[in-house]
Order: sequence, then C-alpha cells, then structure tokens
Amino acid sequence: MTSKVHVKNDSIKSSKAYLGDLIGGSLMIRESQLISELLLKKPTKEEWLDAIVNQNILQKRSDASAKRNAATINKRLEGLGDEYIEQLAFGSTELTTQLMFAATLLNSTMLADFMRNVYNDAKRMYREVLDSTDWESFWDDRSRLFPEYTQMTASTTYKISQVAFKVLADAGYIESTRSKKLQNVYLLPEVKTLLTVMDREDIIAAMEV
Repeated sequence: MTSKVHVKNDSIKSSKAYLGDLIGGSLMIRESQLISELLLKKPTKEEWLDAIVNQNILQKRSDASAKRNAATINKRLEGLGDEYIEQLAFGSTELTTQLMFAATLLNSTMLADFMRNVYNDAKRMYREVLDSTDWESFWDDRSRLFPEYTQMTASTTYKISQVAFKVLADAGYIESTRSKKLQNVYLLPEVKTLLTVMDREDIIAAMEV
C-alpha cells in the first residue's frame, strides 16, 4: 500500500515527531477536561505537581500513573489557544471528545494520515469494518519512510496499534476495539470553526467522513 504523508507548514523532522505521543494512551476524556481546567489557570510547575500528585485531581492509584496521563494530555494540548482549551474543558461530552480527538491528530501526524489514507478510503469503499491488517500495512508503509520504526520491539508496535484503535473507538469512529465496525461521525461546527481558524483543514479532512 502506498499512501501520502501529509506535511503541514513545516517538514516532519523526525520519526518521533511524526508518531507524536500516540503511545501515551487513549483520549482520556474526563481527565482531559480536568487538565484543560488546570491549564486555563496557568499553573506554575509547583502548582501543576500539587494538583496532579497531592490533590490527585485525575484520581489515579499511583503518582506515576497520574503524572504520565497528565503529561500525555498536556503534550496533546500544547500550542492550542485558550479558546480551544476552554471549549474542551467546559463543552458537552460530544464537543470535548471531538476536540480531544482533533488535538490527538494534531499531535500525531501518523494517526491523522491513517484517518485520511486508510479510514476514509475504507468508508469510500463501503467497507463495514477495519481490521488489524489495515494498521499493519499502514505501519509497514510508514516504516519504509521512517526506518527507525523497524527498530522498535514487537510489544511497542503492538501497543501503538492498540492505542490507535482505542482512540478511534473513544472518538466514535469505530464501534469498539474488538469489532472495529465503522461508524458515522458528524463534525460539530464549533470544532470545524476552531480548526479553520488554525488553518488546519488537513485535520478537518481527517475527521470528516
């Protein structure tokens, strides 16, 4: 399979930048709202740690898990404006979900390319489901462009694929990670407006199916 690598505004400098923090976890909607509220307060490093560790606002069982989840969400929201983060923090579940999915695609060009090149093609071909071979073929294609991916362990590449499908399930694009049945998602006008202002029609194209 040959598919297009999408480059927006600047060249992709490394395989790490292309992958983004996809391995960090799923959309974590509830946690993302809490982190968004915290970010709007412009916390210092000390205030951030106090909220994540001492107050345990994410309600995690360990400090390490709380720090890891908070860091992943923070990376995905990095560079987004206050209006975006405010809508994510206080919007409806549907709005928050779509905004967090968009933020994840902005962070991981790889996943955005998967949506444009594989998911959207599957919809156009009236397929009912995705399967693991869709991701495997896509990953092999990316590995030819970024040979560093071939150096990853099998467990790491498997985890990346699992997280990718979990993100799609969380966002409503597939019914579940088990069935991988394709579903219709209608992009909210608020999300489209924010992405248009950001000049990210490429992300709109990845989300509109």
